Amino acid sequence: MKKFVISSWFISTSLLIIASLACGSVPSLPSIPTFPPKPGTSNVPTGSSPMSGDWNADTKFGHLAFSVDPDGNNVTTTVINMSGWRCGGTILTTEMQLLNSWSIRNGEFSGEIDLDDSHFHTMAIGGSYDDARKTFSGTWEEDSHGTTCSGKWEAVPRK
Repeated sequence: MKKFVISSWFISTSLLIIASLACGSVPSLPSIPTFPPKPGTSNVPTGSSPMSGDWNADTKFGHLAFSVDPDGNNVTTTVINMSGWRCGGTILTTEMQLLNSWSIRNGEFSGEIDLDDSHFHTMAIGGSYDDARKTFSGTWEEDSHGTTCSGKWEAVPRK
């Protein structure tokens, strides 16, 4: 019995040493990609375009935030927050972050977001930049199992 315990311990330790040496010889695994930070509330341009930077808008469904690249060509990150939002008999509480969202052409963008994995809840968002007022504004429309809820949004203007 004592021989069996010693043999089991020896075999287990040997396997552990071999495994650790084998793992040490394998090149590093690629790092797990990380999400870029969510849009902040700094409300200042971050590049050559006055549209660049982070934008925030309170809406009927909750909150919309998005970031525009330094050249003002693309919405790079979009975040939607909903807490107890009711549309078509469905109550949604979610936070969705979308990367590489939409291109901006002539100061306008539009796109669609799936709010859940079932694709029964989708939201279309459209926006345009008003150079005189230094802000983005637009509309949103949610399709929830065939019921449509919609509204307008306006981001916090810049000074």
